[in-house]
Amino acid sequence: MSAASAYRRPTTVRQNAYGTGESRDASRRPSSRAGRRGLRRRRLAGLLRFCVFLLFIFIAVWAGVRVAHAGTDASVYTGHQYVVSGGDTLWSIAAREYGSGSDLRRAVYEIRDANGLTTSAVRPGEHLTLPYQGD
Repeated sequence: MSAASAYRRPTTVRQNAYGTGESRDASRRPSSRAGRRGLRRRRLAGLLRFCVFLLFIFIAVWAGVRVAHAGTDASVYTGHQYVVSGGDTLWSIAAREYGSGSDLRRAVYEIRDANGLTTSAVRPGEHLTLPYQGD
């Protein structure tokens, strides 16, 4: 036995899925061009699966953020449209639409906020969005 063969790692033969024996070193790095091509394809397929997985995670997080912030948007709770007639004020509209059982100050504030009004003055023919009053 020579000195070079004493330090060489022994190769063991194992059975692959097809029942043929191959050495352990042969399964690590293919020596043929077709084998390297197949290994490259498997690696690219794994990378592609990983990228698709990351894309799904990104979409799930994006959708979750959209749903979580949907409640802060006033347009989600939009009630119905109201056309202002002569003699209407925000107070009279709030009293007529939301009833006397609700807080009219809050109702007037929400009507102003939903329509982007800076004052409480409204004109006949103006279209107002009356938001949903959830308790």
